[in-house]
Amino acid sequence: MGKDKKIIDGPELRRRAERQMQTTPEDSEEIAGMSTKDMAKMIHELRVHQIELKMQNEELRRIQEELEEARDRYSHLYDFAPVGYLTINEAGIVEGANLTFATMLGVKRSEVVGKPFSRFIQREDQDVYYLHRQRILESGDFKSFRLRLVKNDGSDFFSNLECMIVKESDSDPKQIRVVVSDITEQNELEWRLRQAQKMEAIAKLAGGIAHQFNNALFVITATTDLLELQVPKEEITSEYIASIKKSTARMTHLTRQLLAYARGGKYEVKDISLSKFVRNTLPLLQHTLDPSIQVETHLPDDILKTRGDLPQLLMLFSVILSNAAEAIDGEGHIKITCRSEQITKKGAKAFPGLLPGAYVSLAVEDNGTGMDGETKKRVFEPFFTTKFLGRGLGLAAAYGIVKNHDGWISIESQLDHGTRVCIYLPSVSGVEVKKALKPHSEPLKGIGTILLIEDESAVIEMLRKLLERLGYHVIEAQTGKEAIRLARAFDGDIDLAILDVFLPDMNGNKIYPLLKEFRPDLKVLVFSGYSLDGPAQEILDAGAHGFLQKPVSIEVLSEKLTELLQAG
Repeated sequence: MGKDKKIIDGPELRRRAERQMQTTPEDSEEIAGMSTKDMAKMIHELRVHQIELKMQNEELRRIQEELEEARDRYSHLYDFAPVGYLTINEAGIVEGANLTFATMLGVKRSEVVGKPFSRFIQREDQDVYYLHRQRILESGDFKSFRLRLVKNDGSDFFSNLECMIVKESDSDPKQIRVVVSDITEQNELEWRLRQAQKMEAIAKLAGGIAHQFNNALFVITATTDLLELQVPKEEITSEYIASIKKSTARMTHLTRQLLAYARGGKYEVKDISLSKFVRNTLPLLQHTLDPSIQVETHLPDDILKTRGDLPQLLMLFSVILSNAAEAIDGEGHIKITCRSEQITKKGAKAFPGLLPGAYVSLAVEDNGTGMDGETKKRVFEPFFTTKFLGRGLGLAAAYGIVKNHDGWISIESQLDHGTRVCIYLPSVSGVEVKKALKPHSEPLKGIGTILLIEDESAVIEMLRKLLERLGYHVIEAQTGKEAIRLARAFDGDIDLAILDVFLPDMNGNKIYPLLKEFRPDLKVLVFSGYSLDGPAQEILDAGAHGFLQKPVSIEVLSEKLTELLQAG
């Protein structure tokens, strides 16, 4: 923009004209020699010019008023725009800023203008600023980049800077015009989305690893079960077997956690009251807490209903409660709250993957040491811990369990001010809690023919030996095509099929309807190193009669087979 030109008012214009006439005396001599007619004509012309000047003056006054109104509007828009505006010279000094930018920083405008812009940038981001400023000055190109700016109270916020060079002429110094947007919320959402995507990628890998572990653990479990049935309890060998079984149980628990993290931790989903679940579970877990820690609960009965897998929810609650207790050094308190929540479309945007609707929430709040920013960012990573002796999946497993239940987990924490973990689970209308069947101490014998459909040779061999030990006749298939051929061609009854979810040529959800086509009365037990999720659930939804997850003991296996074969 060029420099503003001052509009000359009427009196000043007259004074200048009189001075001009004084400098031209020849004009006065010419007027003195004019005739009356010429004089009248000149007066007429002067009057016309006078009217013209008056009209021009009025128009100029109107334009001036409009310009002043426009300037006021521009000033208002500039100062109160939803984004910050500022002008920086080549030396990096702020030459101008709007009120919005000053408000972002929590300072007066006078505390910004005349100061180096770098003063308001987070120390770790200043190199980024200097680099981009130099590039802008050298190239003159438009640039957009992100920085953390520091407020007057010492806190920072994420901002996006859009910069361009302004230069009115070659002789004028360069200026950088900057538009500043507060993108703290956007940056947080982007981070959550990236975190969720990273977790999903790791979870997929974890699920595959857990599946392979479970297959191997089944072979170990089956072998120890068979040995235990043959070795008298009083022999020293039985102690070794017991030690193997104990270690196997620990590994099985770890793979359960791994599958939970991998969004594959559901075994049997039921309708439950979240408040009742917490109230019944808390006494079992509270004895593990330091007696100096006080636990406060707010657990209404009438509204808090959800659908979930009880063992997984127990693991979830245990992890969160133990983390809260470990964060407390000495005396402290933990507050547990259940409530109904309505998540709106706007609210759901803060939780990637969460759908709007009715939820129940479980919040566990402690007054412990809290977390710093880096810990909060990594707390859901597998095997991450701030404790020297810590191990396991911890909150990573909790994250997987919640996601597996179509919910969300959030953490609010500040160093020396405690932590609040809040879990959101979809709400349901009805409640029905069923008690799980307990296996008999001794395996139950049975009769009949079982079609074993499994692709891993070691698993087939051990499972066949278990089934034969229980009294069953076994026929085997290592592919889907072979299983279908046996179902069609086997001369005799097949009482039950044990079906793995994944086979080399086709998955179990493709095999199941073909089995039922040739043997409509065939009962099918889904058997997988994964858990009740995805393809396994699809087979059950199609009509399969039960599910078992590897590894499984001979007692549990016999119990399940008896239950299915004796059912009508």
